[in-house]
Amino acid sequence: MKPIRLMAGFFTVGIWTLLSRVLGFVRDVMIAAYLGSGPVAEAFLVAFSLPNMFRRFFAEGAFNMAFIPMFSKRLEAGDDPQGFAQDAFVGMAFILTIFTVLGIVAMPALVLMMASGFAGDARFDLAVTYGRLAFPYILFISLAALASGVQCHRPLHGRRRGTRGAEPRSGHRRCDRCGDGPAAVGRAWPQAG
Repeated sequence: MKPIRLMAGFFTVGIWTLLSRVLGFVRDVMIAAYLGSGPVAEAFLVAFSLPNMFRRFFAEGAFNMAFIPMFSKRLEAGDDPQGFAQDAFVGMAFILTIFTVLGIVAMPALVLMMASGFAGDARFDLAVTYGRLAFPYILFISLAALASGVQCHRPLHGRRRGTRGAEPRSGHRRCDRCGDGPAAVGRAWPQAG
């Protein structure tokens, strides 16, 4: 049995988490500089908070809490973990696509629930428009989180197991993981032959 490299794992996850926080701060500074503190900024922040609220459930919450242990058991037992991950990816993509379409259609009601003070104001229409533009984020970030969970349990490109799971915290701020989901699930296993 290999010794646990606690400090290496701590520093790896710590560095990626720090990078994530710094990039998040830079994002917030850029939003404040570009939008200022007026009604446009208020509408944008309400619209931006809607997909982030659901992200906590789908991408970081209950789904991953259920998926990761089941995937790990299948991986260790050799019980078709690739098929399980692909089925989960397709199922999650289907459900989240429907959820995203419903969210976009119901955006006026969602904005009213989040910011009832916007009713009858120019901020309401802006928040609905921005919310409709931002809401598909929940689909892509949730699929990227699933792919990250798969990658975290498989060594890729010579990296140690566990280092890939910390990267998307900063990677989703760069938006380079959003289109990589199906390919990442497929790349997690060596090709036969």
